Amino acid sequence: MGTVEIKVDETLPINPSDTSKDMFLDRSDVWSGLLLKVYDAKPFVPLMTECKVTDELDNGIIRDIVFDGMHLRERIIFYPKAKVEFIRVGFGDEMGTIWNEIIGNDGSDLKLRFAFQLEVLNLSPEAEKDYRERRAVGYLKAVQATIDQIRTMKVNGAI
Repeated sequence: MGTVEIKVDETLPINPSDTSKDMFLDRSDVWSGLLLKVYDAKPFVPLMTECKVTDELDNGIIRDIVFDGMHLRERIIFYPKAKVEFIRVGFGDEMGTIWNEIIGNDGSDLKLRFAFQLEVLNLSPEAEKDYRERRAVGYLKAVQATIDQIRTMKVNGAI
């Protein structure tokens, strides 16, 4: 059993060319959605079943989560209207950092970059490939789910 490093870096368009005007998101919409995701990620991340803020900081929060059955603690740092950084600081066998970054200009150029660099402890060589693929797919689904949820919240007036 050893430590395995898993990296993913993916950027998705926020407003693809077929986005209707009423579904269009600007940087402020996306930032508001990311802040809502920080405080309660369950509607945004399909594999998250618990999300509890335990401390408020000047530039972020500390929260305890359950993601895919794993109990984790994260320190989240805000870079207003640009990026949110999720740093795993306790519990669990999956440590590392996740970034949600808004890039580009408002309009059709706006994108959401989702990157992570994780170290997984206690993983056998046989389980590594499956775990790596499952995590990459799961986290990338969370990117599209995040954009979709922000869009739904805007349409419903929650943002």
